[in-house]
Amino acid sequence: MDARALLLAAVLLTAACTGDGGSEAGTGPGVEQQPQPFRAADPTTPDGATVVQCSDLRSQHGTGMAVRFALPAEFGPGTRDGGTCDFSGDGFGRELTVSFGPMESLASVKERDLDPDEDVGGDDSVSDIAYDEDVPVFGSHHGERLEWYCYCDGQDLDERVLQARGVRVHWTTPHRKDPRLAELDAVRAGLALVRSDTSTCTAHGRTATFRPPIPRTESIDSSGPGCHLYLQPGRASLQRYAQVVPAPARTLPEIAASLRGRGHVSGVHLAGDRLTWRWTRDEAGELGEPAGTWRAVTVAGRGVQVTWSATPGQWRREADVVRRFVDSVRLLPAD
Repeated sequence: MDARALLLAAVLLTAACTGDGGSEAGTGPGVEQQPQPFRAADPTTPDGATVVQCSDLRSQHGTGMAVRFALPAEFGPGTRDGGTCDFSGDGFGRELTVSFGPMESLASVKERDLDPDEDVGGDDSVSDIAYDEDVPVFGSHHGERLEWYCYCDGQDLDERVLQARGVRVHWTTPHRKDPRLAELDAVRAGLALVRSDTSTCTAHGRTATFRPPIPRTESIDSSGPGCHLYLQPGRASLQRYAQVVPAPARTLPEIAASLRGRGHVSGVHLAGDRLTWRWTRDEAGELGEPAGTWRAVTVAGRGVQVTWSATPGQWRREADVVRRFVDSVRLLPAD
């Protein structure tokens, strides 16, 4: 493992993992599988892959865990919601979804969601269903495997799902195209479930770690210049958010210049490593955007920009939350 990967493991791993492998209990229909931490079978990072860690965003019944794995090079930014993180690959019909937490068995999924639609024809028809239990999933950890073909929303897709120790990996590829199973095998070999409240954010070729504030974080979108956290309460407004931007492409003076003169924006003020501005809507928007004023603050330091946007009342109530969130952000060394 290279030095950067070693440091990442040290930053992210907050408690030892357990488990010695072997057959997993509870794989039949109607059985709920509980998450059990485990180490990666092969913690090395394949060439071009990015180490990703998704922490649990659930405010109720959260596991206090995070899933860590090497995201293949051709997969781009993704979204995170609850105990699930999704990524889209290059081209049509390539997706990777990793979920963790209390899980129903794949036998139950097959029985409820697939068997009734097998070979019925038309949209959402499935066929070539194959199910196995007590198979190797994550190194020596055994679990379930479920595969099928789906004609879904006019798309011909091959679906592969593997599950063990409360972690589910869903690999979608175009029907009868190269399934790139070697990449799926690398994801499985490098996957670990750890006790941690830390997530990663990768952009501009660099990775930062941070602790999403719970219960305020509803979901995370990394399709922009960094990681955009949708916050509660106040999710009805697009101005209610936080953001982490590793190795930002724009400086604070450049951001300030782009804000000045923009509609709804006032009070742009830059002082050292801190940029503040206000965004005001006098009337409710057509799509339900509430009226009000939001104050945004971006701080820059250690190669990362961190933003928090909230109403004045939320700022007063959340001062300690914001401070802990900003203090949690760390930029990892470059390769």
